[in-house]
Amino acid sequence: MMHGESRDPSPNAKRGLPEIHSVLRTTAAAAAGGTLVIWWPAFTFGAYGDIFFDSALALWAVATAVLLSGLALRRRVDVPWSSWIALLLPSLWIVLGITAPRSGGFHYLHYFEVLITLVGAPYLTWLLSKILLSDYDELPVAQRFMAVGITVVIGVIAFLLGKYNDLFLTCADFNVSGNNVPPGCAQGPPFRLR
Repeated sequence: MMHGESRDPSPNAKRGLPEIHSVLRTTAAAAAGGTLVIWWPAFTFGAYGDIFFDSALALWAVATAVLLSGLALRRRVDVPWSSWIALLLPSLWIVLGITAPRSGGFHYLHYFEVLITLVGAPYLTWLLSKILLSDYDELPVAQRFMAVGITVVIGVIAFLLGKYNDLFLTCADFNVSGNNVPPGCAQGPPFRLR
C-alpha cells in the first residue's frame, strides 16, 4: 500500500471479492421486494384460478402500513394524490367485501381482487422502493422501470408455473404443503421423494 492510500474496510475487500455496484444492488433490492409480493398470488391464480384471501390481505397490510406512515408524516412529506388512491385500493376491496350481499353473485369482487393484487404489486414495488431504498431516486429511469418490469415478469412466470404445475409438482406436493389440490395436478408421490 502506498503512502496516503486508504484501506478498504469492507468485508468484501478482506475476502478479495469485488464490491457490488450500487445500481445493481438497488435495482435487485427493488425487484426482489416486488417479487416477494407478487409470486404467490400469481402462482395460485394460475393453479387454482383464484387469488387466496391471505395474499390480498398481505397486500392490504403493506399498502396500509405505507399509507399510515404517509399520513403520520404528511406535514413533513408530500405524497402525490395518485399514491394515496393506490394505497387505499386494498382497503376499498375489504370494504366492498364487507358491504356486498353474500348471495347474488357479486363476481366483480373477485375481478377487483385480482386487479388489485396483480396490478397493485408492481405499483407497490415502485412506491416502496422509492420510500425504503435511499439510492432508488439516484437510479436512472431505465433501472427503475427494470425493477418494476422484473416484478411483472416474475408474476407472469409464477402464473404459468401455477397453470402448468403438473409438469413439476404432484397433487401430493400440494397435500404435504397444506394446500388444497388444484384441478389437473399430476398424480404421484411428492416431487422431493422421486
